[in-house]
Amino acid sequence: MGQKGTKSALLAHARAAARNLVKDVATTQARADLCLDLLSDIGADPRQDAFRRVLHALPTDERHYWIGTLYTLMLPTKVRRSQATYFTPPTVADAVVDLAIEAGFDLGTDTVLDPAAGGAAFLSTLAGRMATAGLNAEEVAYRLNGIEIDAGLATLSSRLIAERLGSALPREVVLTGDALRVTIPASYGLVIANPPYGRIALDEVRGKSWRKVAHSGHINKYALFTELCFRHAKPGGIVALVIPSSFRAGPLYDRMRAFIRSKAEVLAVGSIAGRDGVFIDVAQDISVLIARKGKVHDPDAPVRFPVVGLMPSSAPLVEQRLPAEPGDAWPLPAIDPKLVGGATLADYGVTARAGYFVWNREKARLVPKLGRRQRGYPLVWAKNVRPGELCRPAGKKGAGTDFVTFPGDSSAIVTRAAAVMQRTTNDKQPRRLVAAMVDPTVLSRWGGFVSENHTIVLTGHDPDNLELAVRLLNTAAVDQRYRRVSGTAAISVTLLRQLDLPTPAAFTAALADCDDAEAAASTAYQLLPESVGA
Repeated sequence: MGQKGTKSALLAHARAAARNLVKDVATTQARADLCLDLLSDIGADPRQDAFRRVLHALPTDERHYWIGTLYTLMLPTKVRRSQATYFTPPTVADAVVDLAIEAGFDLGTDTVLDPAAGGAAFLSTLAGRMATAGLNAEEVAYRLNGIEIDAGLATLSSRLIAERLGSALPREVVLTGDALRVTIPASYGLVIANPPYGRIALDEVRGKSWRKVAHSGHINKYALFTELCFRHAKPGGIVALVIPSSFRAGPLYDRMRAFIRSKAEVLAVGSIAGRDGVFIDVAQDISVLIARKGKVHDPDAPVRFPVVGLMPSSAPLVEQRLPAEPGDAWPLPAIDPKLVGGATLADYGVTARAGYFVWNREKARLVPKLGRRQRGYPLVWAKNVRPGELCRPAGKKGAGTDFVTFPGDSSAIVTRAAAVMQRTTNDKQPRRLVAAMVDPTVLSRWGGFVSENHTIVLTGHDPDNLELAVRLLNTAAVDQRYRRVSGTAAISVTLLRQLDLPTPAAFTAALADCDDAEAAASTAYQLLPESVGA
């Protein structure tokens, strides 16, 4: 069985065990006790025997990961989401520790902090590495430090570290608390974390440090943890983070990018090769950031863009320079710098804007048909957009046509050749970019249309160039590039406008050779503009 299949089977075992046990977990300690029972070859709870046998056939790091995962599966759904309790798989934890050591972290002398230590993925891995390097259990215990907001997880994490070392710990390695609120008195040679994700309200934020890394109204927990990690790394210390890929190029993360570059030398930005089969229940693409705190001696030094995944990558390591402006979007990781299209949608004469109509705020304007004296236009819903098909308005419930009424002229009414994209996607969709040309008969019949706010409207003066751009946007080559600069399911209009595309001439030339958009897009990224007369 392959690694993905093995993980699916283990997840099924863990979910089944959680269903059997969840009614007995009235407290965090009870939850921790049930998980700790799995550390023994013969446990006190026979309901766990099947899962126990599976776990004890696994290596230590895998066993620890699945025991921690069982804990999260027994959490109430609201708690799990609010704490964003998703653990780092052993393969990723190992790779991140390797990158930290390559960056200069010294297993024999440096201290470590993990401010989001649930499951002890990093601390347990580091404990094993330190023990292998010759440190005794007491030395390791005084080098490692963790903070965990969930008391049961803090207890579980400490026990997992103790089992890794084969000895009771002389101190509490993982303390219970909210790292964003407790006082952390020291600085460390390595600050490493897979912090919680998700927005947080301004009135929940302590102090003013958030201004360094976020915009009001869009404060993400992982940005706050990033600031904390750099604050508590000692000069020359290493910061290693597993965080959503949205920070790399998202328009609202410009402050975070500028902050990181003001505090440290960015050494590596790793791409995790597909969250499917790697992270459990995580709806965002994930990256690895490795940086060394302190003055940057060479701002033009290239940054490494490794691929971190289930299997070692055979692709050559890519190195690229970060942009001169600190807050600007970082380059596409894991892509050969030679394979850059050098164009954007603007080169196709195409403009992009967000859909206009928010139906649940203006329900009175949404009607199933127009009266004699009503002025209105058909509404395109996101679900009306299917790649490879002309987009036609269809009612929200699949029948008829929905119309939006207007008291007068409006810039929201699209009256020329256009395409529509889905603005939000889900994990089950094979592509994040989904676009379709609007059927010309829509314009001839109704004189125009409007689209809802979950869409993006693409327009251009040349319908042929617009159609060419739509064919390109629906290819895997373009979709992959977009995924590498956006870690969220929502499509950013700003990122779409900035997205690197082959030139129209290169894509047209490639299509002339094969008339297969998928193959042509891949080929076009390899054609230098001057080679096609662009």
